[in-house]
Amino acid sequence: MPFKDYLPFQSIDTVNNFSAKALDTVQLKGLSGVMKVAALALGFQGTTYYYNNRANFEKPVYDFDRLLDAIDTDSYIKQAMSKYKDLFWKEGWEIVSENPEAVSYLYQRIDFMELAMKRPFIDFLMEVSDQLFKLSNIFIVKASGDLSEYFPDKLEAVSGDFPIVGYYLIPTEQVRILRDKHNKPKSYRQQTDPETHTLDKNMPVWAAEKVIHLYYDRKTGRAFGTPFLINVLDDVIALRQIEEDIQNLVHRELFPLYKYTIGTAEQPAEPDEINQAAIEIGNLRAEGGLILPFRHDVEVIGAEGAALDASKYLDHFKERVAIGLGVAPHHIGMSMNGGNRSVTERLDTALYDKVKQYQKLFAEMIRLNIFNELLFEGGFDPITNPAEEGISDRCFFRFREIDVDTQVKKENHIIQKFISNLITLDEARQALGHDIDMDTALTNAALQSAIQVSAAKDTLQAQAQILPPKGQTSSPKTSDGQAPAKKGQTNTPNKKRGIGNAMRPMNQNGRKLSPDIKRFDNNFLSVIESLLDEGYTVVQSDVIKEDDDV
Repeated sequence: MPFKDYLPFQSIDTVNNFSAKALDTVQLKGLSGVMKVAALALGFQGTTYYYNNRANFEKPVYDFDRLLDAIDTDSYIKQAMSKYKDLFWKEGWEIVSENPEAVSYLYQRIDFMELAMKRPFIDFLMEVSDQLFKLSNIFIVKASGDLSEYFPDKLEAVSGDFPIVGYYLIPTEQVRILRDKHNKPKSYRQQTDPETHTLDKNMPVWAAEKVIHLYYDRKTGRAFGTPFLINVLDDVIALRQIEEDIQNLVHRELFPLYKYTIGTAEQPAEPDEINQAAIEIGNLRAEGGLILPFRHDVEVIGAEGAALDASKYLDHFKERVAIGLGVAPHHIGMSMNGGNRSVTERLDTALYDKVKQYQKLFAEMIRLNIFNELLFEGGFDPITNPAEEGISDRCFFRFREIDVDTQVKKENHIIQKFISNLITLDEARQALGHDIDMDTALTNAALQSAIQVSAAKDTLQAQAQILPPKGQTSSPKTSDGQAPAKKGQTNTPNKKRGIGNAMRPMNQNGRKLSPDIKRFDNNFLSVIESLLDEGYTVVQSDVIKEDDDV
């Protein structure tokens, strides 16, 4: 059978027929057989073999229980794990895809899973990330159920009889893996502690297709990932030992040690005197003292400020612990050797980069092991090539940027490249994480341009009303309908300017011949003077003769 026959979604209408794109069980098995990777190399030989098959379940080569105890008891490790987890989910997450229907479907499935799991989906994801940081291994079991009566769309199970209704975690420290000689997992078993659980031969066992194993830093041929906390445990133990020694040193030097000498060479001490002195010192609030006869003398080494200065050793092992945890000392509350803003910013960036590396791995594992299977069950196709088929149903689990300062710098750089005509608008929006399709009429530049066009039209209409008719040679009026100044007139400020002059000044670009101001006739003063000479008085613009009754 040709390979293309296993890919029926290549010819399906992606617009009108979503449900027809799901692979049935026969097609899925055929596709899995064609695309199966042949493993020829043997795996890590850490167990007994019988007839070229592994004989039992493998346990982790690392002591996960010891790691969990260290996280719960040591403050530095606890704070480092909290720092990783807080930064990991600092800005939240979202599901993105070229197909908005696929995104809506996944969010709807998540809502149903929250009801089945009786916990928020984000809480489940945070628990998964917590196991990833602490143990570098996560084992997720799929729970199936019949959703046909509740889910609005038809669901087709990819593996098993029913679609997935939720996920739950197995304690990583209790998982045992049964693999074949080529490292392929065959089944998983939960091995409980006989001291805390009743020993049961029928322990829970899950088939390999029912378990999702997420890991970080897994060595080739090994079954489990390597926790990065393994290499810091010895440094933490050494640091705590030094701190205990310093505590003992402080306790010893904090209280004085009395040296009590009795007697001289001429008058040796009597036994009763020494006993009486011992009673007196015993009554003092001290850790003890030395009572010596004259012929005995004891020097206390390390007293009077001559004790060993262990601060340098303490700082050294603190730095070793911080480096082993992958954080800077100031990230977990250590204030050593000062430091300026530039140094701390570089250390913060290094921590952000490490967290982002975990986010990339986490997002891809969620996409591959959870999203793809859920999309297949809903009739979507997450493996269609978007370059050939148009819109792709592939959905991505995307974290928002946790380093806001770096994000602002990157966005400004992308905008500068767009302004410099190095990239197109679509490329700039895609680089910024925005949808390529946009309504350009709602942008700030479009709105400002519309306002300017509207103002220009209003100005032209106002100008057309004040311009002289065709054929006349008289000068145009101003926006307020005033004629230019005449000879003998004085200008006064105009407090009532027209709308035309406010939007576009008439004295610019040759639109008007004189300033837009009010004027009065200078001959008015001579008229007043003549009236005064004739015996008249001017009161509020009314002319009254002096001999008249006021």
